[in-house]
Amino acid sequence: MKKFKFRLQRLLDIREAKEKEIKYEMAAILTIQNRERQKQDQYRKSIDEQHVKFAELIKGGRYSYSAASSFERYIDFAHKVIRDQQERIDAMEPEIQKIRDRLVEASRERKVVEKLKQRRRDEFLYEYNREIAKENDDTNQNIYIKRRIEETALGSEA
Repeated sequence: MKKFKFRLQRLLDIREAKEKEIKYEMAAILTIQNRERQKQDQYRKSIDEQHVKFAELIKGGRYSYSAASSFERYIDFAHKVIRDQQERIDAMEPEIQKIRDRLVEASRERKVVEKLKQRRRDEFLYEYNREIAKENDDTNQNIYIKRRIEETALGSEA
């Protein structure tokens, strides 16, 4: 049996590799962005914990100016860190969008070649099946002719 061979397989491999490379690039920048979001969440959680601790100090009557001042400084610092991280996250968005656009384009280019490959494979299978059917017809015709010759030879002997 003749084997299917796609002439543009190297091009398809190159386009798949390019798409995979862009996916890795996207994953790397999204990992950094997610890390920044996790830091934000940690600081938000820390702010909530500090609120609870400060509320306990007030309830317990251990309120002091230095504790309040310390609490306020920490809350201001945490909010500043959260804002800075949000600015970093927002600054990454244009780059992420560029990578997304490149990924969409690379995917489109790969799919074009894959569709062509599928079309060529379908054509190959169609031709292959036609050849098999033709060979079967030839074989059946030869068997029929052979039987007719044998029947004629047996009929002339009698």
